[in-house]
Formats: sequence, C-alpha cells, structure tokens
Amino acid sequence: MGHMLAASSGHGGGGLLLIEIILYFVFALGVWGAYGKAGPYGSPPWAAFVPIYNFIVLLKVAGRPTSWAWFLLLAVVPFVGTLALLVVSIIVLYDVSKSFGHGGGFTVGLVLLAPIFWYILWLGSSTYRGPAGPTGLAAAGGFGPGPSSGGYPYSGGGTGYPPPQPGGYSPPPPPPPGSAPPPPPPLPGNAPPPLPGNAPPQPPPGNAPPPPPGQMPPLQ
Repeated sequence: MGHMLAASSGHGGGGLLLIEIILYFVFALGVWGAYGKAGPYGSPPWAAFVPIYNFIVLLKVAGRPTSWAWFLLLAVVPFVGTLALLVVSIIVLYDVSKSFGHGGGFTVGLVLLAPIFWYILWLGSSTYRGPAGPTGLAAAGGFGPGPSSGGYPYSGGGTGYPPPQPGGYSPPPPPPPGSAPPPPPPLPGNAPPPLPGNAPPQPPPGNAPPPPPGQMPPLQ
C-alpha cells in the first residue's frame, strides 16, 4: 500500500530514491482511479498521491472510522508496529474488496500485488457498491452490498410482500358482491338427511325381517 511504502522508505542513494518515487506514483495512479469510482466516498481522488491523507480517504471508501488513521503511528515501532499496521491494512483492504463487490481472494491480490489489483479496480468492470465496513453499513441502515447489485445498497423502508411473479400461483377471484358463499363440502360420516318424499320405503306390518340370532322376536 502507498502509505506503508512511504512510511518504510529509507534515505538511500539518489537513484534508489528516484525509483521509489516513480513506483509510488505508478501505484498511486491506480488508487486515484479507484477513488474516482467511489464517488463522494473517494473524494478527493488526488488524495491517492498524498501520504497519510490517502489512508484517510481509503478508510472512508472501506467504511471504517477515519480515526483509524492513528494506526499509522505504529510504523515507527520496529517489527511489532509494522506487523500490527499490516494487519490493520488487510482488514481495511478486505472492506474495500467488499465495497467493490469482491471477496477474500481479491483482498489477497490487493495485499500481494497491490499495483495490479488497484488498476483492475480502476480499469476493470468493478463498480463501487457503497462502503462495506461497519461505519458504512450503519449509515446505510444495516443493508450491505449484495453480490449481484449494480450500485449502492438499497436502504428503503418498504414493507409488505413482493408482487406475484408471472406464471406463479394466483388466488381465486373473490365472489361478486351480494352472492352467498358456496357451502362447505360435507365431512365423512355426516351425510345430509334425505329430502322430504325421498325416505326409504318401510316394510309392511307383519313382514318385519327376522331378528339376528340370539335375540327374541318383537311382540306384535
């Protein structure tokens, strides 16, 4: 990263210093292009060429608090401070990857091959989808950028079910006003009584069927 390069640069010979300056500007050019894609979160894009200030803008793009810029002071602590700053930078770069719709694999590229992957963010098809860090998500109402979204995350407050899709299930139309609802189907074992005049014929007196075995015949 540019801020780490500037923090770790030594006071070598003039030729080495010139090479470091050229490499820094080549790297910062890709960051400048990515900041331009981030809209107001990456403003001003020219901050990519300014040490320390470029890290502050990077925190805004990632959705992290700008107070994290104080972590740059860890660069003056030998070994332990540099390692801690590297961890913080990886966290921020992971949020930058998510903000542009990428994942952990792209974060590895930003860490190991930073200039190439910053140019991919700038010149490739990546689009900025809003800050994906905790600060950015809180400002957007808790909505994060989805993997297939094409812009900033939606933060509307609409409620209710989505409209039915074509070809899906649609409920039957309601009955016209004033019409009685259809009767429910009869339950098993609850057959309706026979209508008047349709009763089964009764046997004539004296022709009753014989009783079952073991029962006495009824008295006449």
